[in-house]
Amino acid sequence: MAVLAEPSLEVTDDRLAKRNALVLAVAQALAGGNNAVTVATGGIAGAILAPDPVLATLPISVMVVGMWIGTLPVGMLAKAFGRRFALQTGSAVGALSGVISCLAMLRGSFVLLLLGALCGGLYAAAHQSYRFAATDTASVQFRAKAVSWVLAGGVFAAVIGPQLVIFTKDAWPAYLFAGTYLAQSVCAVLAAAVLTLLKLPRPATVQTQIIKARIDAYREEKQLGGSRPHFFQITATEI
Repeated sequence: MAVLAEPSLEVTDDRLAKRNALVLAVAQALAGGNNAVTVATGGIAGAILAPDPVLATLPISVMVVGMWIGTLPVGMLAKAFGRRFALQTGSAVGALSGVISCLAMLRGSFVLLLLGALCGGLYAAAHQSYRFAATDTASVQFRAKAVSWVLAGGVFAAVIGPQLVIFTKDAWPAYLFAGTYLAQSVCAVLAAAVLTLLKLPRPATVQTQIIKARIDAYREEKQLGGSRPHFFQITATEI
C-alpha cells in the first residue's frame, strides 16, 4: 500500500518573504514592549490600587491568563479572515489595553487595571504569532531566517519596553504610570500601522492552491504507480 504524501506549495522567490519578515520584525519591536510594560508596572500599580497587598501582582498573572485565552481565537481569526486581520485585531486590543490601564490609574480602579492586563495578554497572544506569519510566504530554505528576523525584533522590544516606562512613568505627575499606559497604546497603534504593509495570501486562496496541489500530486502518483491503491481526501473545511 502506497502512502501519498501531502504536497506543499513550493516558493522559489523570497523577495516578498524578506519584505514581510522585515515588516513583522519592526512590528514585533513595537508590540513586544507590551509585555515589558505590564511586567515592569503591574506589581507597583497593583500595590497602589489593590484592596489587599496580597493581590498586588495579580495583574501580571491576569496578563498570562489573557495570553492563554487569546491563543485559539487568534488562530481562528487567521483561518477565517486571514492572518493580517488577526494581527490587526490584536493590535486594536493592545491599544485598548493601554487606554483601560490609564483609566485605571486615573480612577484608582483595581478592576480596570485587571481588565487592562487581560487585554494586554490577548494582545501578547497575537504579537507572539508574528513569527508564524513570517513563514507564510517563505521558501523552506528561508523559513528559519524569517523566524529569526522576527525574533530579533523581540530583542529590540526588550529595550523599548523598559525605556518606555523610564521616560513616561511621571509624564502625568499626579498619576503614576498613566502616561506609560498611554504610550503603550501609541506603540500598539504604530505596530498596527506597520502591519498594513504586510502582504499575505488570503485563506481562500491558500486553500484553493493546496487542493489543486493535492489533485495534481494524486494524478502524477497515479500515473507513476499504475494500479497501486491510493487514498486521497479533501476535507470539507478546505473547500
